[in-house]
Amino acid sequence: MRIGYARVSTRQQADTEALDQQISRLEKAGSEKVLYDIESGRKDTRKNFNQIISLAKNGVATEIIVTRLDRLGRNVISIHKTLEVLQQTGVKLTILDSPLGDTNSAFGWLTINNIAGLAEFESRLLSERISHGTDYYRSNLKYFGSPPFGYTKDENTKCIPHPSNWLIAKEMIHRLYTNSYGSISRWLLESFAIKMYPSSIRNWLHNPALRGHTFYKLKSGEIERHYGTHEALISEQEYEDLSKITAHANKKDPAKFKPHILAGIFKCGVCGRAMTKTKAGQQFQCSQYKRLGKTACPNGKIIAKSIVKKKVITVLSEHAQDVVKEVNSRTQKEVKTDEKVITLTHQLQTLQTLPRNPAIDLAITDLQQQMKNHEQQKNALHTTTEEDYLMLKSFAQADFWESLSDTEFKVICLRFVETVVFKGGRDISVCLRTISLP
Repeated sequence: MRIGYARVSTRQQADTEALDQQISRLEKAGSEKVLYDIESGRKDTRKNFNQIISLAKNGVATEIIVTRLDRLGRNVISIHKTLEVLQQTGVKLTILDSPLGDTNSAFGWLTINNIAGLAEFESRLLSERISHGTDYYRSNLKYFGSPPFGYTKDENTKCIPHPSNWLIAKEMIHRLYTNSYGSISRWLLESFAIKMYPSSIRNWLHNPALRGHTFYKLKSGEIERHYGTHEALISEQEYEDLSKITAHANKKDPAKFKPHILAGIFKCGVCGRAMTKTKAGQQFQCSQYKRLGKTACPNGKIIAKSIVKKKVITVLSEHAQDVVKEVNSRTQKEVKTDEKVITLTHQLQTLQTLPRNPAIDLAITDLQQQMKNHEQQKNALHTTTEEDYLMLKSFAQADFWESLSDTEFKVICLRFVETVVFKGGRDISVCLRTISLP
């Protein structure tokens, strides 16, 4: 599979056309699937970046396409580690703005180093400029980023009451004494068409700017505090009272926490958003409806976890029976012609008949490396295919599903299920991933 990877550093860049342009170019270049991250290229913890590395190691990806090398990262060591993984797994790397050809050659190595070094240099230079800017902001007590709801910025970039949202924010504080975050979230949407999730309201309440203070988080992790820098929305006593009223137990207690058995693949069939857990993880409901009410999504139906699980098990079991039956019905294993190997072999034989010179020797070495990479890719894919088939065979055993924990069930679903969609009532549809048969 040809997979494209795009990246922008900030949400502001994602809201412009920068990300859309990358995705469009990757699709035109032949990407069958495009993954993207909105994070700094100096971070190795990017979710979808690590996913494409995993797809390469598992034999799913045959080619990774990026618009520029710095989309992979802005760290020389990290980029070289990525290239090493792609080389070992036989995955081709295509850079649209810098067609390097063989990245394993001496010229390719030099070019990669130069581009990666320049990318890291630009990142470090930007970091220095930002550092100078933040020092200036702190010395003048200016407010970083967007001010909290109820405030705006004056010409000196300091917080002042918003002309229209200030009174709404005051009413929110008043309602917090007797209402939940969820009910206030729905009230904002229905009354003022303002979308704020319950978690956003909780974070908003604890923002020190509401009490008239300006806090800065330093690189060392310490907090630089400045008190009474602007007009306060609530007093310190009101904040202490509301903190106690709205406090809740830690829901992430390992002894009580139940995993979402279909995390990331269970969707609402009306709005397309995620189906979230409710009732201690024993039921599911549309996350949009749960947070914002019927104004955000009319699908407020709740469905039991046991019903969803039973439906998924039924679909997977039936699919497993069909796969096993098809494999067993074959009288002999089909031998598929590998057109790419034939093409590469023909090119290699043609080159070997020509008079030898450095250019011909380099081309022969390149073709041999391509054939080696292709063979490694085939072997990795064959191993994954065998694992999928053996697992599917076990689905037919009566006690297989009963022995699984919720976490194990989740892992199986993420491997074999593309999406599960709930439209209301018991209308559940399960779409399976496409797998190769041995």
